[in-house]
Amino acid sequence: MSLNFNKNLKHTFVGISLASNSGNETGIAILDKDLKIISLDKAFTMNDLSFFFDNFVSKKNSIIMVSMTEDATMLNSKWKVLAKKFQMLQPYEDNFPNRQNWLLKYSPRATDLISKYKNEGIDIFRFDIIDLKKSLGLYGTYKHRSPADCKYLQSALKIKFKLEGIVNNMLPASQLEAILGAIFAKEIYDGTCGKNYEVLTSFKNVEILKLKETHFNDIEPCCK
Repeated sequence: MSLNFNKNLKHTFVGISLASNSGNETGIAILDKDLKIISLDKAFTMNDLSFFFDNFVSKKNSIIMVSMTEDATMLNSKWKVLAKKFQMLQPYEDNFPNRQNWLLKYSPRATDLISKYKNEGIDIFRFDIIDLKKSLGLYGTYKHRSPADCKYLQSALKIKFKLEGIVNNMLPASQLEAILGAIFAKEIYDGTCGKNYEVLTSFKNVEILKLKETHFNDIEPCCK
């Protein structure tokens, strides 16, 4: 399945690393066609995120990727908490009963806001951060979002994509993941007829996209 949009009108690419609650920061990154960083920002509440969208004048000239965030609801037993992280991204409603929100791996946070702008004709989609890191060959051996993982990811982004504008100081994990989303948006723009991406499923009527790993087979590893 391919997405239809006018490429001539697109000149900015936005990645949003959505936090599961207002106690953690949501990262926002905006890149141009040359993968130069235009802006890095952060938000906490839905009002902050809505303020960003309302004042972002290039919405209709952008492709926007918003990460999926896991449902933070605590389940009844430890094995369910652990197994929930490994549940595959597929609709299981027809096969398993949804008791105590077991099937809700992903949080509905910000879905109303995303749907609002999608209904206005904005090209906005969802993605899974862990899956994207694997597809880009940027999944390291470190604990997710640990200082070592963030350092590895920031160095890998510099080397593999030659990003301009990344400071020498360590960026927050949310902004690094937002940059990943913006890179994904640029890959969608570069792709033709869905050759480098695919639509996995939808969540609250918004498509969840996956980047095909084979698209990057010709790119050398970021670290040797």
